Amino acid sequence: MRIILYLRLFAEQCKLSFMSAAIYRANFWLMLIQSFINSAAGILLVEFIYGSVDTIAGWSKDEMVILICTSMIVNQLFRGFIHFNQNRFIGSVGDGSFDRMLLRPLGVVFQTSTGRVDYSCILSASAPLVVLIARAGGLGRAGDAGTIALYILFVLNGVLVLSAFMLLLYSSAFMFIKVDGLTGLYYLVMDIADRPKEMFAREFMYGFIFIIPAIPLANAPASILLGKSSPQLMAVYLGVGLLFASASYLAIKMGLRRYTSASS
Repeated sequence: MRIILYLRLFAEQCKLSFMSAAIYRANFWLMLIQSFINSAAGILLVEFIYGSVDTIAGWSKDEMVILICTSMIVNQLFRGFIHFNQNRFIGSVGDGSFDRMLLRPLGVVFQTSTGRVDYSCILSASAPLVVLIARAGGLGRAGDAGTIALYILFVLNGVLVLSAFMLLLYSSAFMFIKVDGLTGLYYLVMDIADRPKEMFAREFMYGFIFIIPAIPLANAPASILLGKSSPQLMAVYLGVGLLFASASYLAIKMGLRRYTSASS
């Protein structure tokens, strides 16, 4: 029953956010155009780099474009559903408005990660998706239903990993109040996620899986689509999702015990 309640609340949040986007249409279209431009710039950069080389760490140009596009899709889904709400959370701890969350009969983790939905970010994921489908088709990697289902699963797992990792960092707001600087780690993670895991030495690769989990974000779904993965790696990537989700949940629970209202 509680899960059904959360799903209904999430549906209402999506509805209200859509109504807000419909009111401020100019801002919506400007944000959407900006996102499309950013997507095009990232893909053009790959085209420029591969003008001088044939492969990078064993990845061809089309394979790299698929990886970049996957990273963009994960990023835009995170920005559309989670990013703003987590930033609102770290601000609320400092100004005392977090107290209102404690009065609601809802899980704090749910409240810190949901609320406003940015439809411009979600719709802008369509640009890299179209490019990804075209490049995958050109490589003969359009995939069967099972492969597509696994790709979607690991894209969602990538969003979960990124959301949980950032929430784990932001939970330190209960101790230090001002943690806005940690937002920079989000951009670092996404920058690493754009690169094939084969580029990194073994110790760095493990670090970017289990400590700063950048590799599971885009490498996991892209590798599945390109046939570069294995059942063992797939299990590891799913395990990382569960690991960081559990760690962020426990960090929030521990932080609540230390929290004293900033408004008092």
